Amino acid sequence: MSILYTNVPPMVKPSDKKSIRDTFEEILAQSDKLEVAVGYVSVKGLQRIDELVEKYKIKDIKLACGMYSVDGLPESIKNEIIRLHEKWRGVGIGEIYVVKNMDYHGKLYNFWKDGKPFRSIVGSANLGALAPTGRTMRQYELANTIENEKENQELAEFIDDLIKKCCVSADNMDSIKVVHERIELLNAIEDVSELTESSVQSFSKKENGIVVRVPIKAPKFANRFSTDRKDYASSNINVCYGKGRKGKNGKYTRRNWFETQITVSVDITRDPDYPKDKPFFLVTDDGYMFEAHTTAQNNKQLTAYGDDRIFGRWIKGRLVAAGLLKAFDDADQDPERLGVVTEEMLEKSNMKVLELHKTNEKRLGKVYARNERNRLDKKHSTEEPLDVWTIHFSN
Repeated sequence: MSILYTNVPPMVKPSDKKSIRDTFEEILAQSDKLEVAVGYVSVKGLQRIDELVEKYKIKDIKLACGMYSVDGLPESIKNEIIRLHEKWRGVGIGEIYVVKNMDYHGKLYNFWKDGKPFRSIVGSANLGALAPTGRTMRQYELANTIENEKENQELAEFIDDLIKKCCVSADNMDSIKVVHERIELLNAIEDVSELTESSVQSFSKKENGIVVRVPIKAPKFANRFSTDRKDYASSNINVCYGKGRKGKNGKYTRRNWFETQITVSVDITRDPDYPKDKPFFLVTDDGYMFEAHTTAQNNKQLTAYGDDRIFGRWIKGRLVAAGLLKAFDDADQDPERLGVVTEEMLEKSNMKVLELHKTNEKRLGKVYARNERNRLDKKHSTEEPLDVWTIHFSN
């Protein structure tokens, strides 16, 4: 048995001792098969183990994730699990599993060679310890290696038992709750309130059966550079990649990356229940509340009230938090168009259709006056009771 350390000052690893990360890679280099059962994983940890599996040509890999059956699986981690699971399945080397019927908190790495487990690492290190970021960079872990042949076999049998009795494959995670992570791009934004989960549920219980469903138009990834209107490469969710806003001098300037509206078809805007005239509150399923309105000709544009960028920070920020979209300050900084919202992203995140559900609730909100050009006059406003709608996505 060898004790493995972490190098976090002031607990600096002694020069004659080994670290968990270095030892993991050292043993993996001698292996042809790896089985892992940990409590938590991270996006960076998943990416790192994939790099090492590829680097050392591992022929068989199984990974069980244990602590998500009760509290749920963060969406960014779920997306990375699916991506990696599909990759490993595609090349025929392994699978990822999620414990479904209890909280498994163990941290076990079991290494094989020529059909036998020959070494294990056990201790406090979850998968994120392989690629620490943020707070985990200051998180101290301790572990030890197991060399005994009988004990390694026993640990291998434990992982096999855990997968058979307690896990679902990443192909079949519908029973695992998905948690939408907090959207950093909405932090401290004026006119956006954060709500507790119980508050969101309270509003949902007051829904009165009036529903407006709006499909979101976005390009396929392969068409993100297209100029053909039917490909939607510069649709209003991606308006910053379009022609831009024409100034008094006749020149066009790019719109801000966050500036986002949703275009609503005339069939929907004609619905007598479609919100018009006054702004209204939106309560999002992931715990935000802000004012919105419908604007432009025939009220065909749905967006945040007073600031289109709030809507973009919510929708695009949600995709960024899920690990599907890259954020940019300016579309000119994005020659590869990795900041374009695509049909595939919306499909993967269950966001192809925006659903508004009206409630019986009203809240006092800000209503701006209009100037002579019929634009919002933000210097003059009144407080009025406004309708509250809940909003979420579906496919």
